[in-house]
Amino acid sequence: MVRSQANIALTSVAGIRFVAELRHYEFGSGSEVLATEVLDLIHADAGFDDLKPGNYSVVIRHEQIEPPEATVEVSIDACDQVVLLTFVYLEAEQVLLRIQSKIEQRL
Repeated sequence: MVRSQANIALTSVAGIRFVAELRHYEFGSGSEVLATEVLDLIHADAGFDDLKPGNYSVVIRHEQIEPPEATVEVSIDACDQVVLLTFVYLEAEQVLLRIQSKIEQRL
């Protein structure tokens, strides 16, 4: 999810939508892009479902935001884990404030 500092969905900046990318990482082999999604215009989110246990990178890109690419590493330990990431931006300054991570169990 991409949110403003007021926790409002930040769907686009200057009419340009955010892009999310999922990469799988294996030690010694580097990373492989698994999926790329343009964020949803209503909720400013993207979903990468049914991931196997392993190490992943989630990247949010936008050419008019600083930094233009923000990456967070996540590790999935079990098939029933769900990782929720929130990229929080200062809307007026157009800069990344923080990345929040939460792990839940799939019901």
